[in-house]
Amino acid sequence: MDFQISPAQRELMDATEKLCNQLLPLAKETRRADTPEALNKLRKTMAENGLLGLNMPTEYGGMGLPLLDTLLLLQTIQKVDSTLCGLSHRTSTGAVGAVLELGSAAQKEKYVGGVVRGELGLSIGITEPEAGSAATAMKTRARIEGDEVVINGQKTFITAARDNHATLLYCRFGTTGKASDIGAVILPHDAPGLTISAGMVNMAGERQYELFMSDCRIPRENVLIDGDAFGKLISVYNSERLGSISRMLGSAQASFEYALQYIKERQQFGQALADFQGLQWMVADMKVKLEAAQLLTWRAAANTAAGLPSPLETSVAKVYVAQATKEICDDAIQLLGGYGYMTEYPVEGRYREVRGGSIYGGTMQVHKNMIAGHVLGRRNNQWKRKEKA
Repeated sequence: MDFQISPAQRELMDATEKLCNQLLPLAKETRRADTPEALNKLRKTMAENGLLGLNMPTEYGGMGLPLLDTLLLLQTIQKVDSTLCGLSHRTSTGAVGAVLELGSAAQKEKYVGGVVRGELGLSIGITEPEAGSAATAMKTRARIEGDEVVINGQKTFITAARDNHATLLYCRFGTTGKASDIGAVILPHDAPGLTISAGMVNMAGERQYELFMSDCRIPRENVLIDGDAFGKLISVYNSERLGSISRMLGSAQASFEYALQYIKERQQFGQALADFQGLQWMVADMKVKLEAAQLLTWRAAANTAAGLPSPLETSVAKVYVAQATKEICDDAIQLLGGYGYMTEYPVEGRYREVRGGSIYGGTMQVHKNMIAGHVLGRRNNQWKRKEKA
């Protein structure tokens, strides 16, 4: 059991951080322009520099990195810039992973290869207005008619839907109302019968959208898996969860390092803030939380050598990292005092980046239920029991 980052991994992280700092002006320009053309330019540039498809196979143009190395790089990229990491994340451990794991040869070539080359973006659509934590309550329905699939339903909180070209859409193929009905399709965003909302902006500054499907028609070849697949889809989704967790770690690391430098330079009462014991204890607590959060995440990733991420190890990492990174970023704001509260300083934005981690990818409460169920050897059924007649 080795808890150390290898020299090769450290070299890769350092090179990635240097490269991302070089691309930072382009990322900022992309945010200012807020146009498809600017985003496509950034995608292509990142693809050319090996920042997309970090863990995707080399046969599709990816870097072919192990999941642990991928997460180390996602944390590194997020520390530099959230826009850069959002693209790296969604083209590595995002929805594209489900296509790689479950898709046909043609689907892999088109979507995995296209995403890795920076030619297209792929969102993921799970949540519905009445199916959030209770994901298996989804109502979106897919009906096969000859060579087409007809889709009716609604999805919400779809990140980057107007920036991307398709969505990996979870939907029902059966009518039993059970989880066994659930499968997935690849929904092109130019499909007839699909409407994408104007979107809402979340705390982290990302725009999320609603998808409305009204007799929306797509080719049957876009079916990824046509039922009895929820468990398989969620197993693959655990890699996406670990990617999101690594982004939280990157934001917390950036906050910690910025606050550390600030208190070394800031003077009060004739001495540096770093000389006050009360603040030293805060720094020590932040360091302990960051180290523990990283190790739990890296353990879950390192153990994927035997297959997909362990649901238990993923949930343990998720719960601890979501809480720890909020506390680290909140303490960074406190260490900066009034400046930490100002948008001109970076730490308040880092808090907004990690806050969603307690909600998306399964709330902390849901993951605690799953952890307890595993530890106790009991299935925690949250559904309301039907009253006996």
